[in-house]
Amino acid sequence: MSSADETQYFLSQDGLRIYYRHWEVESPHKICCIVHGHGEHSNRYEHIAKALNSAGITVFVMDLRGHGLSYGKKGHAKSYDLLMSDIEELLKTARAEYTDLPMYLMGHSMGGNLVANYVIRMNTNELSGFILSSPWFKLAFDPPAWKIKLGKFFSKVYPAITQPSGLDVNSISRDPEEVQAYINDPMVHDQVSAGLHAMITEAGDYALNNTEKVKLKGLIYHGTGDQIIDWKATEQFAEQIAGSSFTALEGVYHEPHNDLTKDQVIEMVKQFILEN
Repeated sequence: MSSADETQYFLSQDGLRIYYRHWEVESPHKICCIVHGHGEHSNRYEHIAKALNSAGITVFVMDLRGHGLSYGKKGHAKSYDLLMSDIEELLKTARAEYTDLPMYLMGHSMGGNLVANYVIRMNTNELSGFILSSPWFKLAFDPPAWKIKLGKFFSKVYPAITQPSGLDVNSISRDPEEVQAYINDPMVHDQVSAGLHAMITEAGDYALNNTEKVKLKGLIYHGTGDQIIDWKATEQFAEQIAGSSFTALEGVYHEPHNDLTKDQVIEMVKQFILEN
């Protein structure tokens, strides 16, 4: 059963209303919490949630601040610490309903950056494992030098200034129907603030340089056809973590769970949660 009641909010550490969806299942035996990518929202994960539900896994997905039905300036966050605390609140919300079930944390793209850093920085005992889908550690392309310079300037003097991300929507999936669904989705946006971009970039470097702090089992995968995020950086991250498995998905674009091989990818996520 899907609970998508818009009154489902928790309060962030700085008082923002953060929206979440809970896809419930009768008598669950595991929990999966999901953190979405930049510009998208929780309801784009319904098909994953329902697949996990079929295996007795209950699923919580929040809209990141400045995304979906959550409050906050579109495409912006005041600090990386607040993003970490938002994940903490999501886990607490799930834990309040299910006090003793094993819990897993999954993140895609920018959400993968956040989940990797959460696992590194927060020293949590709540989680039994983590899943990274195309995590944003490094971009797959070099933005123009002037854009980098301008971004750094504004990230210091006016971090909340936003501009379009310049995302090529055709790069998300090789399935034209998925691309069209993304284009038609009124809750998807392409705004990113100078401050958010700078903090995600910095956190990607931090994750790559602090892999020894990861103590949990992880499932990490990335498509080799991703033109947005560098899959080689993900491979580098995964290779340094004992107990983690890395899968390079041949030719797959940025959203493996929405690409032509989505059924196999979602099955891989389900099996990881069931077996660990």
